[in-house]
Amino acid sequence: MDGTTSLVLTARGLEKKLKNLKLSAFSQVTYRLIHAKYYQTSLSAIGSMKFAGRYNPKEQYEVLYLADSPITALQEVNAVFRSNAQLFPVKDIPRILLSIECQLSNILDLTDEAIVKELGTSFQELTGSWVLHSQSSLPPTQLLGKACFENGAIEALKVPSAQDARAFNLAVFPDRLQINSKIRVFDDSGFIDAVIEGY
Repeated sequence: MDGTTSLVLTARGLEKKLKNLKLSAFSQVTYRLIHAKYYQTSLSAIGSMKFAGRYNPKEQYEVLYLADSPITALQEVNAVFRSNAQLFPVKDIPRILLSIECQLSNILDLTDEAIVKELGTSFQELTGSWVLHSQSSLPPTQLLGKACFENGAIEALKVPSAQDARAFNLAVFPDRLQINSKIRVFDDSGFIDAVIEGY
């Protein structure tokens, strides 16, 4: 999808549609790659606030982006590229791969075709380019992310990976975690002790 494509998703009606959609629990290990120098703030999402992301406009709210596998995490930061036959590594800055244990109560599953259809969007729109838009309007994924954040009950979005159609990412709203929800770096050594808990 390029910047001239007619967008399916609009802000109109999203609030009402989100109220009627079923949310689900999520309990799984996910993965995150961070610059080695940021290991002491391994669950910080301040970078997404500062620079924007696929599901969050710049300087509005934080989103913690996680991946379903180490390979997906590498692909999302362009540290590896996949061909039909193999993976190609890229020379890159030092990074740390984190295993993130997630216990979430209310996620919106945007890998579910029925939910995507109900919202009036498409997998193409969710995985297409989101940066080629005018400053006066948000790309559709940021419109959706903003509506989900403002909904208040949605803790995270399970979304299709733009890098691999077989994979998914988790876009977590740290400020929306509910009681009994938790995100924690798995590290039995105690070197990295990082957790975000709902309240």
